[in-house]
Order: sequence, then C-alpha cells, then structure tokens
Amino acid sequence: MIDALAASQQIAPYITAAISSYGTAVLTRSAELSADSSVSLGQRLLERLLRRTVTEQPSEQAALTSAIQDLAESPEDTDLQAALRVQVKKLLLSDPQVLSEINEIMNRSQISIVASGDRSVAAHTINGGVSTGDQRS
Repeated sequence: MIDALAASQQIAPYITAAISSYGTAVLTRSAELSADSSVSLGQRLLERLLRRTVTEQPSEQAALTSAIQDLAESPEDTDLQAALRVQVKKLLLSDPQVLSEINEIMNRSQISIVASGDRSVAAHTINGGVSTGDQRS
C-alpha cells in the first residue's frame, strides 16, 4: 500500500488540473462533464476527499475547500499547489480507509499515453508548443 505522502504527491497534479480547468466550480461540477481524463480523475479524487470531510471532519473540509479556492485563483502558484498537497496529505494520514480508496481509484485509472505515426508526440500534459525538429520547406 502506498503511504499518505506518496499518495498526496501522486494525486496532486490531477486535482490541480481539475482546479485549473474548473476553478472553484470544481467543488460542485460533475465528473462526467469533463472530456479530459486527467481533469476527470482529479474531479473524482476531490469528490472522494470532500465526501469524507463533510461527514467526518468539517474543519478538514474547510481547510481543503480554502486550499482549493486559493489555488483556483492562481493555479500556477507553486506555493498554493504545495498548500493543497499538505491538506490532502493531512486527510490521507487521518483516514487509512480514504487512503485505500484513493489508491484504488488511482490503480483503476492508469492513464496510458501512446504516440502513433510519423513524428508523433506522446505526453501526459503539454503546456506550450511541441517541436519534432522538422523544418518547413
């Protein structure tokens, strides 16, 4: 079983992708609305974390919600990304059952990336241009 620190680091990019795409609407948006698998996975992970905090730890929900709202305002801010990871880690450390469920979600959601064809590019996320080295004639 993966530990809480490793799990929080593994799931943070997906949660951040969901927050970057939806902003604070990530707190209410349905996972089925997302066509992007990374964003959809992040949404499912957040839903699971938030469902736990609503029923068992309202103060943890407030801290997680605050971290989500802060990151939604500045998704590229690495300090805010770290703050979100800290809140996620706290939740996972405090509840081994949720950690197990998060691991199960991650195991079922293995994303595969395939490049096919001449000069294809395979990547999980591309933020900017991609050059294959080709020159225009």
